[in-house]
Amino acid sequence: IMTLTLVLVITMLAAVYGAVWSAQRLTRPVKDLIAGTRAVGKGDFGTRLPLPSRDEMGFLVHSFNDMTKRLRRTSEEAALGRQAVERERERLAVILSRLSSGVLVVDAQLRLRSANQSAGAILGGDLAAMVGQNLTAVAGAGPLLGEFLTALRTHLGAGRREWREQLALKDEAGNRVLLWTCTPLPDESDDPGLVIVFEDVTALLTAQRNAAWGEVARRLAHEIKNPLTPIQLSTEQLRRKLLPGLDTEHARLLERGTQTFVQ
Repeated sequence: IMTLTLVLVITMLAAVYGAVWSAQRLTRPVKDLIAGTRAVGKGDFGTRLPLPSRDEMGFLVHSFNDMTKRLRRTSEEAALGRQAVERERERLAVILSRLSSGVLVVDAQLRLRSANQSAGAILGGDLAAMVGQNLTAVAGAGPLLGEFLTALRTHLGAGRREWREQLALKDEAGNRVLLWTCTPLPDESDDPGLVIVFEDVTALLTAQRNAAWGEVARRLAHEIKNPLTPIQLSTEQLRRKLLPGLDTEHARLLERGTQTFVQ
């Protein structure tokens, strides 16, 4: 009885151990898949699972590894694309900050999306700090911003979204003329927004006006000088011809008169 009992106990222990070992062997790939799925869900696309066998479970593990490989490659490409976009955005920001022209980006509701430093310098006010606000609410921030906003609303109210023209504004320093251009952003959304580029051309127009008046003065001086040379030559010729045949008094009068003409 003891011998049979011992054999029975050993057999039962062996059966239990075999059942546990078989269960672990069957459930280990499933647990690995669960752990790998959780890792991928957290963003770890480098997870690789060991291939347990070449049966259906092995095919499932192989498919999982292939999926994570593709996800990792796609994630790296997306990261490179984001880095390229950020570099281009930083480069564009540097270019805009160095421009002497003002650049504004607004939407249809005149909400300010972007503004460079020159825009604030021309219109008066720190427009870069007003990004996200409506221009109507900050119209009083600068001496020229109110008039600029009025002209902008007039154009948009008339249904115009593209133009290039001069804009005359008036501040405490006097009249100022801006050359401004507006064009819609190439966006597929319902509210693509507008890009407004403007430049203060007051000094340029003044220089052109001064240059024009200088040209007028030069031509006028030329037209005045044209008849002076023949007058001088004719006067000198008269003096040479008439002076020898006159008496002293008339000669002195002719000399004084012709000298005045020549001078």
